Amino acid sequence: MRGFVLSVLAILIFSGAAIGGTPIVKDPNGFFGLQWGNPLANRNDLKEIDASNTLHVYTFKQDNPVLEGIPMESVKLYGLNDQYARVLFRYKGTATHKSLLRYLEGRFGKNGPTHGGMMRGLNQQFTWRGPDTEITITYHGFRERGVLTAESRVLAPGFLDVHGDHSF
Repeated sequence: MRGFVLSVLAILIFSGAAIGGTPIVKDPNGFFGLQWGNPLANRNDLKEIDASNTLHVYTFKQDNPVLEGIPMESVKLYGLNDQYARVLFRYKGTATHKSLLRYLEGRFGKNGPTHGGMMRGLNQQFTWRGPDTEITITYHGFRERGVLTAESRVLAPGFLDVHGDHSF
């Protein structure tokens, strides 16, 4: 009986990625052309917009940020203990959302209700999980606003230790 319980538990643990999001077969170990864990402070194309002892938030100096040719409203890169740990994109419009979804599904795998996709009315959320990277896109259709977040699965838990009242 004990062996059966352990087998069922192991199946549940190892199938968690399939239940909680589309598995990323070839994890990029980073996002937006940057590897997780790399320092952001010395990059000439970034400017710091917020900081605390351990958390530093950057954006690009250039206007009109884009992701794979898709226009974004804003991009914020988060460094935790001088290590790139998260990137957050804000965007607007249904056409932009559809373009992002096509890009993400083409790069990381088809997503839908059986693989971590969630749709409630006009709201949609999709998640891709790899061993190192988690990517989530959330779109609020009524307001035509969306957020795309990619983060290191190793470093991101450290955000919980940083300023509980700090808004990310």
